[in-house]
Amino acid sequence: MLESLLQALPLTPTSIVVLIALIAMLESLAFVGLLLPGVALLFALAVMAGSAGVSPWVCLLAAFTGAVCGDGISFLLGRHSATPIRRLDWLQRHPEWLQRGEAFFRRWGGLSIVTGRFVGPIRPVIPFVAGSCGMPGLAFTFFNLISALGWAPLYLLPGYFTGRGLTTASPQLAPIFWSVAVLLFTLLLFQQFHHRLKPHGKLHTYWSRVLPAPWPPGPTLLLLCALTALIGITLINLDSAGDQINSALLIPLRSIGDALPQTALVMTLIGDIPLVAGLSLLCALFGLMRGDGWRGCGVFAGVIGVILLNHVLKQFFGLPRPEGSSLANFSYPSGHASAAAAFFTLTAVWLLHNRDHQTRHLGYLCTIPLILAVALSRPMLGVHWPMDVIAGVAEALVITAMYRIWLYHWPAPVRIPLSWAGVLCVITGLYVVLTFDLAAGRYPGS
Repeated sequence: MLESLLQALPLTPTSIVVLIALIAMLESLAFVGLLLPGVALLFALAVMAGSAGVSPWVCLLAAFTGAVCGDGISFLLGRHSATPIRRLDWLQRHPEWLQRGEAFFRRWGGLSIVTGRFVGPIRPVIPFVAGSCGMPGLAFTFFNLISALGWAPLYLLPGYFTGRGLTTASPQLAPIFWSVAVLLFTLLLFQQFHHRLKPHGKLHTYWSRVLPAPWPPGPTLLLLCALTALIGITLINLDSAGDQINSALLIPLRSIGDALPQTALVMTLIGDIPLVAGLSLLCALFGLMRGDGWRGCGVFAGVIGVILLNHVLKQFFGLPRPEGSSLANFSYPSGHASAAAAFFTLTAVWLLHNRDHQTRHLGYLCTIPLILAVALSRPMLGVHWPMDVIAGVAEALVITAMYRIWLYHWPAPVRIPLSWAGVLCVITGLYVVLTFDLAAGRYPGS
C-alpha cells in the first residue's frame, strides 16, 4: 500500500534531486530553517531517491549544493542587510533566535559554522550572525564547504539506503522496510513539530489561537492524534486489510524473535504489567513524600486505568492471538504494550512537566526507544499481532495526553529529581534478572 502510494506521486528522478537541493537550501536559510521540518522532508525525499534508483552521488551533490547556497545566502544577508532584518516585527518578537546564535558564534568563532550546522535551533542563524559580525568571506566559505561535506551524507544516506532496501529486499522483508521508513518519518515529524512547539513560539501561538482557551496546544494535539490513530487502526484491523498487514509484518518480526529469543524476552520484560504497575505505585508514594501532591498518583491511576480499559476493549473485540501463541486470552489491543507505553510516557510527563521545553523535548525522545522495544517484542515473541501493539501504544497516549492537560492547569509545586528515573531503571534491571528464567517458561522458544 505504501509502495503504491509513493509510486503514485508525480515525482521523476530529476524532480526528486531538485527538491533535495531546494529543501537543503531552505533548511539552511536564515530563519526559514527554524520553521521548516527539513529533516523529515529530506528523509522522505531520500527514501524516494533510493526507491527510484537515483545515484547516491547525485543526491549528495544536490544536498551539498543546496546547503552551501543556503548558508551563503544567509551570510550575505547578514553582511549587507542585518540592520533592516533585525528590525522586522517577527524577529523583534523572537530576540532569542539571534541571541543564541550570537552567543554560540562568540564562543566558537569559525568552528561555529561547522558545529552549528548540526544543531537544529541555531543552524539557520549562525551564517547570518557570521555575516553581520564581519567574518571574512574567504574564511566563511572554507567552513561552509567543510560543514556541508559532512552534513549531506549524515542527513541523506539513512533515508537513501532505506529506500534502496525497499526495492532490493526479499518480498518477506519488504513490509519491515516500509514500516521502518514510515516509523522513522513519523518520529522525525514528531521531533520537528514538538521542538517548534515551545511556549511563546510561533507554532505554539498559532495553535493557542486555533484551539479553545482551556486546551493547551501540545497535549491537545497529542490527544486528537492518538484518538484518531486508535480509531483508524481499529477500523483497519476489523477489515481484511488489517489481516493482510498483520500477516505481512508478523512473519519477519517473528523470525527476528526466533533468531534473538533472549533479546526479545528482555525487551518484553522491561514492560511487564506487574513491573510497571508496581513502579507506578512507587512513583505515587515518592511524589507524596516530596510534596508533589497527587500528581504522582496520576501516574499510578493512569497505568491502572489503561490496564482496565485494555481488558474491556479485549473483551469487546474478542480477537484471537496469532496461531501458536503461548498466551490464551484475547489479543486486541496489546495490554502489555499499552501498560508499558502508559508508564513510560506518564512518568516522563510527571518528571518533566514543570521544566523548560528543551529538557522536556529531550526527555520525551528518550522514552521512545523504551516504547518501541516493548512493542516490538510482542510480535517477535509471537504473542501479539503488529496492529495490536500499535493500538496499545495509541491507547496509552490518549491517557497520557489527558494527564498532561491536567498537569498543565495544576502544575506541581515542586520538581521531582530526575535521578528518580535512575532508581526506576535499577529496579527494572533487577526485575529482569530475577524473573528471566520464570518468564522464559511463559514464552516457549525464548
